[in-house]
Amino acid sequence: MECCFGSVLLIWHWPLGFIIIILCCWILTTLSWVLTGFDLFFHTFADDTCSALKDFQQNPQNNSLQIILPCEKPEISDKSLKQIGATVHTFITQLNSKLREVQGLGLNAIGENSVGTICDPFSGAPNYSFTPDLCPKDTIPIEELKYVLSRVTCYEGNSSGNCVGEGRFIPQASSVMLFAYTQSIQDLIEIFPDLLSLSQCSKVKQAFANILQYQCRPFRRSARILWSSMLSLSILMVLLVLTLIVKAHQETGRSFDTCSITPKKV
Repeated sequence: MECCFGSVLLIWHWPLGFIIIILCCWILTTLSWVLTGFDLFFHTFADDTCSALKDFQQNPQNNSLQIILPCEKPEISDKSLKQIGATVHTFITQLNSKLREVQGLGLNAIGENSVGTICDPFSGAPNYSFTPDLCPKDTIPIEELKYVLSRVTCYEGNSSGNCVGEGRFIPQASSVMLFAYTQSIQDLIEIFPDLLSLSQCSKVKQAFANILQYQCRPFRRSARILWSSMLSLSILMVLLVLTLIVKAHQETGRSFDTCSITPKKV
C-alpha cells in the first residue's frame, strides 16, 4: 500500500508535459501492438492463400477451393461434352452420306456445283475428341455448305425446267431446313472450345498460375516486411516508455527501492 501511494506521489512530482508525453507514448505503443496483430493476421492470410492456390494447381480435385469455384466434376462435364461431340459427329456423318449419294448421281460433274464432303471436327466413338485441325484437305467447313446449297437450290421464282437444266435439285423448303440444321451444328462447333475451357476450369487455373508466378512472392515479402517492421516499432515503443519512466525516477532522486519493505526498529 505504501509502495502504491509512493508511486502516486512520485507521478505528481513529474512535470505535466512529461506525464502527457508518457501517456501519448503508451497510447502509441498500444496502437502499435494492435497494428502488429493485424499485420500478423495479414501475413498469415497471404501465406495461406498462396499455399492454397499452389495446392489447387497441383491437385484441383482434392482441394478446399473446389467448393467455392464454379468448376464441374470431370465425370459430369466430360459426359456432357461427349454428348455434344456425338451429336455433331452423327449429324456430319449422315450429311456426308447424303452428299456421297449426290456425287453418285453424277451431279458433281457440274463444276461449280461440286459438293465434296464436310469436315468432321470430332473423332469417332467412344471419346469424340475435338480435333478441328486434323480435317482432310479435300473437305470443306460446315459453314461453307450454305454456299453450296444456294447453288443447287430450286427457288420458288424458278421454273421446274430451269431448275433441272441448272442442276438445282433441292426444293427451297428443304434447303431452308437444312441450312437451319447446319447453322445450329456450326454454332455448337464454334462454342465447343469455350465449353471445353469452362469444363476444365482453364481460365481459373491460368489466373491462379499468374497469381502464383507474378504476385504471390512479392505479396508474401511485403506482408512479412510490414509485420516485422510493426513488431520492431512496438518493441522500441515499449523500451522508450520504460526508459522515460526510469529517467524520471532518476531525475526526481527516487529509485525503485521505494517499493521495498524494510523492517522497523523496535
